[in-house]
Amino acid sequence: VHRVGPHRLNVRLARKLAGLGLTCWRLDLSGIGDSRPIPGLLTFRESAVHDIHVAMDHAGNDLGLQHFTLVGLCSGADNALAAAEQDPRIDELVLMDAPAYATPQSRRRQRLARVPRIRTAADVPRWALGMLRALIGSIIPRAAGRRAIPEKESARKLPQPAEFERMLLQLAGRGVRILLVYSGVLGERYNSKNQLFEAFPAMAGRVEVKYFADANHVFTELEQRSSLVDTIVTWMHSRIGAR
Repeated sequence: VHRVGPHRLNVRLARKLAGLGLTCWRLDLSGIGDSRPIPGLLTFRESAVHDIHVAMDHAGNDLGLQHFTLVGLCSGADNALAAAEQDPRIDELVLMDAPAYATPQSRRRQRLARVPRIRTAADVPRWALGMLRALIGSIIPRAAGRRAIPEKESARKLPQPAEFERMLLQLAGRGVRILLVYSGVLGERYNSKNQLFEAFPAMAGRVEVKYFADANHVFTELEQRSSLVDTIVTWMHSRIGAR
């Protein structure tokens, strides 16, 4: 998806933020949209971080900007995290559908959501079986002492839970302000407002989380997309006075 974002999400967000007096870029990473690939052997993540640094250098040299907020969706959130680890000029992050990890509680919620409703006496055996499966599924991981459950391999290559926690704690400790936004289509990976703190209790009070239970991954519905934009703008506006 090039720089307008899914359903022009990036356009709407940038225009709203520009209305607050912020300088905004919607950036095509190398090899995407109007940007040519970087010659050489850089990985996707290395290339993305390089692009972000170049954009900030340009803004610093031409406009004198010294503080930056990165906003990214999905792999864009991963790129923002990687860039923030390396560059102290980044002091705010908005991470949409950042890495998310199943927990014993989230798996129980997912199973309970699939338990059939009781309408007649014939539904009782199916209901009891569903409840038993949900109970067993919650007891076994808890007995093993597991909180965040590692994900299977995927094209996105999510970091292991401990690594993701380390990154967030390190950035928060540096004073980076972080807003994590999760949509409602991640299943057991994220299905409750406070699931991040179920997986990573040490993050409580260090980052902010918004959960859009009725939104899909790219916020297709106009109402959900508008609510997302308003949430991000309000969150950033609360910091502008301190700047």
